[in-house]
Amino acid sequence: MVRYTILATAFCILGLQSVMPVHADHTESQRVNRVSEAWPVGDFTLVDQYGKAFTSKRMLARWSFIVLGNTRCAEPCKTALTALTGMFQRIAGTKPIQTTQVLFVSLDPERDSPASLQKYLAPFDKRFVGVTGSEQALKEFAADLGMSARFPTPPGTAAASDDKYNGSLLLMGPDGTVLSEFLPPFDVSLLTAEYLKTRVRGVRD
Repeated sequence: MVRYTILATAFCILGLQSVMPVHADHTESQRVNRVSEAWPVGDFTLVDQYGKAFTSKRMLARWSFIVLGNTRCAEPCKTALTALTGMFQRIAGTKPIQTTQVLFVSLDPERDSPASLQKYLAPFDKRFVGVTGSEQALKEFAADLGMSARFPTPPGTAAASDDKYNGSLLLMGPDGTVLSEFLPPFDVSLLTAEYLKTRVRGVRD
């Protein structure tokens, strides 16, 4: 309970920060939040953009970037996905690309069908995976990630807003644990460097 309270406060603060261009000032390091490092994620079953089951087994033995949002997330989500597209281009042809995946999780199953996820992800990298699921499955997944504060209010309510999506990137390791959260603004080269360093640390540990 304390874990979720701390994270809820942190994400409320982060949500107020504006999203800057993908290419930031190189004099600054890519910001990384490691408060959730080593937290395990339990089993889950969602549905991908092709209507097929996407389970926790597809996260094992891979380094997975997770973006929580929906197809109306606008600039925050698009900025995060654009940064990841640039990162994929930088590591293309290298060994790490073989075990790197991007998971875009729509927390709005009422409006985001598999077909709409396909359309939304089309401008980015074809290897990106879009998933959604039942409201209960999504809530449990968000809670397991320590991201309950990111779950949207029901569509059509007065409090419903996409402003809470700050476009950060969660990184899950090949052992199924959350490693870190990469925070905007993003610089593709710095993001790539931080990711590769995280991989090296993970192998050494």
